[in-house]
Amino acid sequence: MAFGTAPTPLWPLYEARDHFGATTVTVAYASMVVGAAAAFLGLGHLSDRLGRRRIIVPALLVGIVASVVLIVWQDLPGLIAGRILNGVGLGLMASTATTYLHDLHLEARPERTGSVLPGIVATAANLGGLASGPLVAGAAAEWLPAPLITAQAIFTLAMAVCLALVLCTPETVDLELPAAEQPSRFVLRPGGRRTFGAAGALGAFAFAILGLISSLGASVLHGTLHTDSHLVVGLAAFLMFGSAAAAQLVLGRLPLARVLTVGAVVFPVGLVLCAVALYHPALWLYLVAVSLSGAGSGLLFKGGVERAVSVAEPASRAGVLAVFFVVAYLDESFRTRSVVVGGQ
Repeated sequence: MAFGTAPTPLWPLYEARDHFGATTVTVAYASMVVGAAAAFLGLGHLSDRLGRRRIIVPALLVGIVASVVLIVWQDLPGLIAGRILNGVGLGLMASTATTYLHDLHLEARPERTGSVLPGIVATAANLGGLASGPLVAGAAAEWLPAPLITAQAIFTLAMAVCLALVLCTPETVDLELPAAEQPSRFVLRPGGRRTFGAAGALGAFAFAILGLISSLGASVLHGTLHTDSHLVVGLAAFLMFGSAAAAQLVLGRLPLARVLTVGAVVFPVGLVLCAVALYHPALWLYLVAVSLSGAGSGLLFKGGVERAVSVAEPASRAGVLAVFFVVAYLDESFRTRSVVVGGQ
């Protein structure tokens, strides 16, 4: 997940290297979304049938290949190809890892069926990863030589270590099910379509601001707030995703309706403050604003995931989550590109 957001502070370096502007940045960013959507729709459900580890291992391998492509193929087509592969790996991982964590905890602690621990770990891994990627890449760009290569090398090594760990982790899906009992790709409980539609809308709105800051945050900080520090760009994305994770962890035990209410209040407040910080340029206010926006979007996204899971048939959870993520990612990409085209 960190590898997916790592380019956030690096986009100005890619722009300078390959001589492109903000519109091409959104194309490069959206190419990852296209790869992720393809993985979600075409392959995201397969862990329910083939096993969790058989999807997680290819996800890490594709991520490693993506990082090698970004290191070796140093021009715009290589950037696009690497980002597409990055998206495929991210899509395979995001649609499987959360379910895998729940499965592993249930096998290790069958007496703790309703434990919140797997959800806490999944939140920390997903949003914590998204938060740490820009911070690590920003630090590499600020202090290390050849940052576009060094940052990729760091994540290549990290994913290789994760691959070795996953190969030592047990499978949790019964691969000997008869054909008649094999799970379907996308099955909702009776009457669950409306709830799933509402969950998809929550995910789409929550991801919209996250995608906007991830793709264009560096341009905003450099052009409007006159900040040349790659570390500050990474810090802004870190605060946004980190606040999303912190809000989920701190308020996660509240009733879902209250979580959604807090998110629905905090999210627009953060957006308004973002606009104020850009209209009257103030870096400190911008950092506060993206933190509030991240916290609100994190709560809304949590609500969306919980609603989607609640109406999924147990044997089709990974497939239902895959469709949910497709809705969120594609809407995020569309809104980000619309902002850039409209602004130009």
